[in-house]
Parts: sequence; structure tokens; C-alpha cells
Amino acid sequence: MSLSLLKSQFLQEILPTWAAVGYDERCGQFVEHLELDGSAQTSGEVRTRTVARQIYVHAHAAHLGVAPPASLQMAEAAFANLHRVAWIGGPRAGYARAFNRHTDSITDPIRDLYDSSCILLALSWLLTATGKDMYRHHIDQALTAIDQTLKDPFGGWAEDSDGSLPRRQNPHMHYLEAALALCENNRTSAHMSAEGRAFALLGSHFLVGPKGPLHEFFGPQWELAARYGSDRLEPGHMCEWVWLTTRHDMLADSDHGKICLDLLSTALAIGRIEGSPFLVDVVSAIRPITPSRRLWPQVEMLKAFLSLYERFGFQGYLVEADDVAAAILAAYMTGAPPGCWHDRLDTNDMPIAQTIPASSLYHLWTAVADLVEDGRYARSRSGGGTA
Repeated sequence: MSLSLLKSQFLQEILPTWAAVGYDERCGQFVEHLELDGSAQTSGEVRTRTVARQIYVHAHAAHLGVAPPASLQMAEAAFANLHRVAWIGGPRAGYARAFNRHTDSITDPIRDLYDSSCILLALSWLLTATGKDMYRHHIDQALTAIDQTLKDPFGGWAEDSDGSLPRRQNPHMHYLEAALALCENNRTSAHMSAEGRAFALLGSHFLVGPKGPLHEFFGPQWELAARYGSDRLEPGHMCEWVWLTTRHDMLADSDHGKICLDLLSTALAIGRIEGSPFLVDVVSAIRPITPSRRLWPQVEMLKAFLSLYERFGFQGYLVEADDVAAAILAAYMTGAPPGCWHDRLDTNDMPIAQTIPASSLYHLWTAVADLVEDGRYARSRSGGGTA
């Protein structure tokens, strides 16, 4: 079964490779990307979100008992470095958007909702994996900073500390992801409130009409307009919302199953072009703006199928997920250095990426984590044994 093969390849090759090559022991920090030959990034520039996502991956994997031996130690050291270098205090507190791991200098001081959300996700799993109260303190501090620094009168949170436009659904989606992790692992009334506020934005702003597509870009009052790029749609994010909405329903004992079905149906209708099993990156008016196919939307499509299988128990969704896993292994994992992948393909499925970004490690892990945690996904189509 291809799902089992993808899981095994991640745990036996990919995660150990990134633990060894993706961590700069001298700096005590993770790298932004690997080069195409599988060697580590030489420059010191890293984005806060990329570092935070690697902290999350190693902490979560350590908690599940499937990580390399040093994973949790690396995750803790990387967060200590991140907080020391990138935290900006004061009345508009938060984490800087980027820094240089070699010089410990902030290179982009903007406090950004996307980065802040990724840090919350990392902190949730650091707390869960270690039980250390200091991470609880950092979570409370980060939540307060988001609400104070990024508050917005029209709902949701500002894009960043500069109030940049357009506003985007994507950072809010990742805030929901972090809030879900907080609620699932270390629930408090504050965490539940944050999760509820974030999920409500799906119906109030991101979806237009009962079966409307998920919109990405908005004006300051959540208005849709061409000047904000509101015609650009991303099928991968529609799939990601299927996964998150299923988790929300399990947490809140609610039922948004039809929204999940509509989101996946729309993603497949606009994203699968010319008979390919893969989703294109960006479309507009049902035509690809960016006809390339990055790895992460395919992983999110796989997760969407798994989520619908979990929700409805229909075997066809598990078959679809296994087919996507097989296609990923064949097109993205074949011919790459050990423990790596081709991150972007053209319309002929030829690799065109310039690096192997660490951000995709996070997407792969979120799918593998579901496979590790739920043995139903590991059954073969004929009802055989588990992985």
C-alpha cells in the first residue's frame, strides 16, 4: 500500500536526513532549505515560520515515539535560539519575521500572523512533548502579542504589524491549526475561544455563497476586488481546510461535512488539469495562473481524502488517498537525493525547483502523523495488515 510506503520513507529516510543535515548544530538552529544535491543551506537567512515548523515536526514526532534520538533536544534548542534572537518585546510585541542564524541579527522585524501561528503550533507540541511550564508561559505570551499587535477592527487579525494588504486567509488558517493543537493537547477556555474565533472566519469571510470557492486575498474590510488579487484561488488550501474542518468538528461536536465535500470537489474541479493526478498551485477563472505543481498541495489533497474517509468511512476515499501517495512517490520522490524530494514540477512532471525547502517537511509530516496515529489508514485496500 502506497500510504504505508510513504510513511516508511518519511520515518526511515526523510526525517533522519533532515535531523542530520537540516539542523545547524553550531548555531543551534534549523536551516531554511537544502540544496538540490541534498547539502545544507550555506547562507544564514531563515524565516521564523520555517524554523518554527521544523521545531513542531521534531517535537510532535518525538512525542509519538517515531523521531530520531536527538529530535526533541534539537527542537528545544532551536526554540531557545529563536526566542532569544527574534522575540521583540514592548507594547507591540511578537516574533520578527526573519533573522540570520549565523549572526543572530534580525533581518525582517515585521511581526506577522503567519509566523506567529507557526510558533504557536511549535509551542503546543513542545509543551505536550516535554510538559515544561515555560512553554505554557510562551504560549500565553504569544497569544497576547497576536491579539494586541495584530488586532483589527473588521475581524480576524491584521496581516502583520504594518497592516499590509491584501489580507489573506492563509495565516488565519494556520492560526486555526495552532489553536486546534492547543485545544487537542492542553485545552483551556482561552484556547477554545481562540479556536472558535478562527474557525468562524471560514463562514463569515473566506467562503462566498453556499458552495463558493475558498477565497485567498481581501481588502482591509474583507472585501473582494481585483486590485487585491481576489480572483486567485489555491486548490491546496481548499484541501487543507477539509482536514482542519474535520478536526474542528471532532473538537466542537459540530457537523460541517457538506462544506468539506464542497471544498474538495471544488479543489479537484479547478486544480486537476489535463488529466494529471496533481493539483496546480494557483488558478483564476478555472485556468492555472501558476501551472507548476508544488509538493505541498498534493500532500494536502492526500490529507483531505484521509479526513473524508475518517468522517464518512467510505473506502473510496482511502483508495483515492493511496493513489495520491503512489503518485507522490513516483513523481516527487524518485530521483531526488536520499531523504529529499523534488519540490516543484512543471506541467510535464519535470523538476523545476531551485532548492528543497524545509517548509515541505512540515506538510509531509502532518500527513505521516495522521498515518502514525490512526491504524485504519494503514490497512490495505483488501483489508490486509497494518504498516
